[in-house]
Amino acid sequence: MKLQNLKGTTDFLPNQQVLRNKITDTLKENFEKYGYLPIKTPILNKFDLLAYKYSDDAEILNEVYRLTDQADRDLGLRYDLTIPFCKVIGLNKDLQMPFRRYEIGKVFRNGPVKAGRAREFYQCDVDVVGINGRYIEAEQLLMVKSIFEKLDIDIEIKWNNRKLMTGLLLSLDIEDKLIDKVISLIDRIEKTTYEELAKEFNKININKDKVDQIFNLFSKDLDEYKYLFNETSIDILKSGLDECIELQNYIDKLNLNNCVLFYPKLARGLGIYTGTVYEFFDKENRITSSLGGGGRYDKIITDFMNNGEEYPAVGLSFGLEPIYEILKNDIVNQGLIDVLIIPMETELECLNIATKLRENGIKVLIEMNSRKMKKSFGYADKNNIKYVIVVGSNEVETGLYSLKNMETGNQEMLSIEDIIKIIK
Repeated sequence: MKLQNLKGTTDFLPNQQVLRNKITDTLKENFEKYGYLPIKTPILNKFDLLAYKYSDDAEILNEVYRLTDQADRDLGLRYDLTIPFCKVIGLNKDLQMPFRRYEIGKVFRNGPVKAGRAREFYQCDVDVVGINGRYIEAEQLLMVKSIFEKLDIDIEIKWNNRKLMTGLLLSLDIEDKLIDKVISLIDRIEKTTYEELAKEFNKININKDKVDQIFNLFSKDLDEYKYLFNETSIDILKSGLDECIELQNYIDKLNLNNCVLFYPKLARGLGIYTGTVYEFFDKENRITSSLGGGGRYDKIITDFMNNGEEYPAVGLSFGLEPIYEILKNDIVNQGLIDVLIIPMETELECLNIATKLRENGIKVLIEMNSRKMKKSFGYADKNNIKYVIVVGSNEVETGLYSLKNMETGNQEMLSIEDIIKIIK
């Protein structure tokens, strides 16, 4: 059998996984600072649940890993964390609103593989259900900025509003039934050529003149929209414009303009969004796809619950894989173990010494293979273990142990207490 990973899946060795853990630890720490609480949901779900928010021909459903169990039930592996979150709300009627949650977990998509996009990958989501308005959206922008500052990635956050996009298209007399399709094409304006998009528009009977009008209208800034549509009679356009003005006011007052940019072509693709949408990008373009994104989706949980109550919701998803792709180039060949202890027929004493060091937060490995001293030192060197302690009977009697710094070559006879101070 040829040993290989399935395309779109990866093994991560210790140095790599340590970096990935640091990324998720940074996310968790910041999520919790903003009041989001952890939950965990199953990977395996009924396919009907996973397909709930999409039509049968939706592209995402073609990427679901679908299977059956021994009772021939129709199942699937989750492809995101949003629908499982809806299920949690539906199953726990006593949850206090607003409810803020985060979840970091594996999802699976049988789709195309490229840099930053795998078939088995982690999503890192934060969502809040039960809060309407732009106040929470402004706070989420602050959280995104804080997280990427901690990760030392300079980002640009692009944002837009789906109500505004719909209203702008209605102002051009685009038919209601075509709006979602047109929005998805607008989202691709900077990802493909004008000629290719014009062909796609032509397939839905939108001629070149109308395409030119669309391109022109979706190339303006927020101030131009305020001027052009100040007196609009299109309700959804007025509502979307008001929401944009409110959020931009927060952005101005919070001094976020250096990294937050209104971008009228941004749609986030999926039709689930009902208001503000955002995506975050690496300013250095080391990864051209987004590092995450999200937005307001007021209808999903409301429709899912179907109990006459409103469940406004807004959330973000951070892409562990593209973030890792950026930061992995900075992985240094760092040691993951602080000390190697080499027993010289002093195995029991070495366990006691190791325990004292570990109680002080020091990562310790004991040589257990009775290798020659030279090989043990070679192992420490190859694995970037900075310190080596050799423990013989003389050291046990005197209470002074030989501590060698593998980086400098310096060697000292020290007490355990002094060794702890030096290493810490």
